[in-house]
Amino acid sequence: MEYLVQFQLNVFALLILAVLFIIMRARAKVESFGKKLLRMIMAATAAAIVLEPLTWIFDKKLFPGAYFLEYATNFMLFLIGPILGGLLLSYVDYHHLKTPSRIYKKGFYQHMSVITLLILLINFFYPLYFQVETSTNRYSSGDFKDLHYFVLAGLYIYMLVFVMKNRGKVPSYVSSIFILFFALPIVGMVVQLFESQLYFSWTANVLGILVAYTFLESHSTEQDALTKLYNRQSYEMRLQHLMETKRPFGVVVIDLNGFKQINDQYGHQKGDDLLIEFSRVLRKVFNQDALPARLGGDEFIVIIEEKWKSTETYVEEISRFLKRSNDPLVRDLSFCYGYQCFSEGMSKEELYTTADEKMYKSKRTSKNVL
Repeated sequence: MEYLVQFQLNVFALLILAVLFIIMRARAKVESFGKKLLRMIMAATAAAIVLEPLTWIFDKKLFPGAYFLEYATNFMLFLIGPILGGLLLSYVDYHHLKTPSRIYKKGFYQHMSVITLLILLINFFYPLYFQVETSTNRYSSGDFKDLHYFVLAGLYIYMLVFVMKNRGKVPSYVSSIFILFFALPIVGMVVQLFESQLYFSWTANVLGILVAYTFLESHSTEQDALTKLYNRQSYEMRLQHLMETKRPFGVVVIDLNGFKQINDQYGHQKGDDLLIEFSRVLRKVFNQDALPARLGGDEFIVIIEEKWKSTETYVEEISRFLKRSNDPLVRDLSFCYGYQCFSEGMSKEELYTTADEKMYKSKRTSKNVL
């Protein structure tokens, strides 16, 4: 209970990360490289939050294996700092330049982690960063411990320079979020330098993660306001992710027939009701390995992964659900569609244009064609 009280801030921060992770997995169907990076940041932060109190708990304890536990937890805690810094920088880089291949090429900015690992290996023989006395199992700082803080500060300064240099490539609020995102761990580090038992350096990072998720990755930005389908941005994010991971998929472009006449004759409120009902049907039909989205007006698009049904089967299911409606306008609603499977080398524009042309061909001939 004593340790629980002493490290209650760590426990609280860990619980926040756990709840946030569950929310991310439960609510967000639109996968992106940014979310992947944020989950990696969350995992590294959680590891640091767990390791920090363990280094204090095992310090000066004398039981079998205590020396190994004290040395190992301090070793890992020193290493997790630059790992986390590199992941944070990768996250900033991606949100500014939107190029995952660049992040992979740069090794997720883990250069300082490799250097730190080499120093820690030398630390076995000469205590550069820390030492643990075998007889008392007492931790003490090495002569070059400050070098570790310079490494971390260097990473954060580089991040700040990167944000300022590329701030014109993102909305101003995004740059402000990242400045806050990285200021919090720095503040926590400075606070803990003056008061070593105020465990704020790693827990402060959780606040930054919450800010990033709320404003950059949250589910509220994924939906179309009217239909509650995914919106154009979500469609493009999912499309980009599938293209980057080279997973098989195709898209179906869908356009309602005679929607303008329905709006003119029955009013826009009735038109909105039809769009909502049609969207509800799409969610029922495409409930596995697919992402239905509204592009705008009466135009919809569906990303289908690993074509497990023929397109005609999907179309028949949509029509069957529409016919079950109590609303005669919904029962009479018809649509045209065009399907295109993605092939390597095809751009996003080519994929959409090809499917769209097939849809318009079916509209002209009043026949659905693939």
